[in-house]
Amino acid sequence: MSSVGKCFFCNKEFTKVGINKHLNEHLAKETNNPATGLSFHIRVDEDPRSGNLYFLNLWVDGNALMSDIDIFLRAIWLECCGHLSSFSYPKQKKVLTIFDEDKFLSDTDEIMDSKAKDILVNGTKLKYDYDFGSTTTLFLNVLAQYNVTVPGDIILLSRNEPLNILCEICGSATAEVLCTTCYDPNTFCKKCAKKHAKTCDDFADYSKMPVVNSPRMGVCTYAGGTIDIKRDGIFVSK
Repeated sequence: MSSVGKCFFCNKEFTKVGINKHLNEHLAKETNNPATGLSFHIRVDEDPRSGNLYFLNLWVDGNALMSDIDIFLRAIWLECCGHLSSFSYPKQKKVLTIFDEDKFLSDTDEIMDSKAKDILVNGTKLKYDYDFGSTTTLFLNVLAQYNVTVPGDIILLSRNEPLNILCEICGSATAEVLCTTCYDPNTFCKKCAKKHAKTCDDFADYSKMPVVNSPRMGVCTYAGGTIDIKRDGIFVSK
């Protein structure tokens, strides 16, 4: 499978790698001189061990809180049961924030409601974990910073378009559901899902889950996000 995303500014489609440079060119045009603010272009990728196909490009205002980023990631990709989450530096493994509902907890001296500008600079890399049981790991990389304020604190600049996941039974139709208790096959189109239901006792009861555009797909009770819902569904051929 390939991974592509559309530009927030011009709606043109680019590869997973090419979208970074393209967005930076747009953002450079937004920069004010003299400076009237501070903001960051952040790339969010799934754990490479999971396939590295899902990505987000975010434009984050420097005055946004780290908790705002946490809430955004939960809303678009992760939230299922109000699990704990944390930011950390990958190499030092130093915990920055742990978010639980509306409260911050930490075993460090970091300020838990820190503003992004107090944590991030161009080149900063952070590891983010959601749910310390069935963990979904993400990596945040600050690609650039700009002297401009972001309307609304966080803007979604790009997101991978729904992946072309095929049914593992017929091999031709788009997969719409998956079975969390079965492996090989476990992704099915509507027609083949009905066949699978006849052989899997758990499917109709609790293991049937929707195919969604998120690295959290099929984990815990995750069934989709509340941001950018249009692109949160299945692949649709053009």
